[in-house]
Amino acid sequence: MPTRAPRLRSGVLAAILFLAAGPVPAIAQRTTDGARTGVETATQYPWYVDAIGPAAVTLVIGGLLIIVSPDGTRRRTDRALESPGAAFVYGLASLIGVIGASVLLAITVIGLVLAIPLLLGYVFVLIVAGELGYLAVGRLAADAWPAALAVAIIVAALVGLVPILGGLVGFVIGMIGMGTAVIEIRE
Repeated sequence: MPTRAPRLRSGVLAAILFLAAGPVPAIAQRTTDGARTGVETATQYPWYVDAIGPAAVTLVIGGLLIIVSPDGTRRRTDRALESPGAAFVYGLASLIGVIGASVLLAITVIGLVLAIPLLLGYVFVLIVAGELGYLAVGRLAADAWPAALAVAIIVAALVGLVPILGGLVGFVIGMIGMGTAVIEIRE
């Protein structure tokens, strides 16, 4: 565990509390005629449904990563905690590279046959590897896997709940997780 962990843990926990207590009441406000305000006006389902999907994905995939490869998951989350900036850059570079390669392949009709599976495969890998970022955030709060997974699920739910800021935070966390996978493949 990095030596700056207590300071980093308190910062992450403060951010989680801010996301939990800050924007959510503002999102759930209603106008005088009872209609929801903000992003919620376009949807017909309750506001908490946006939190269930990411939390369920983190529960299933994060739990499977912990069960199937606890040592590998610990190694990758350690890497994410030790150098999150480098992991983010590698994750972002992989995203840009796959999108660029897909566009170049899609220009030709024959390459389109390769571009679609490339993008679908990348999305699958991104979903799985992105959970490493959430587990790394969970490990900031607790080193034991059950507690780390619980924190990761809460963070994923909060990310899904907050409209714009949550999407940006989720993107960064996912790219850090993807970057750790890319770094490991590169080495």
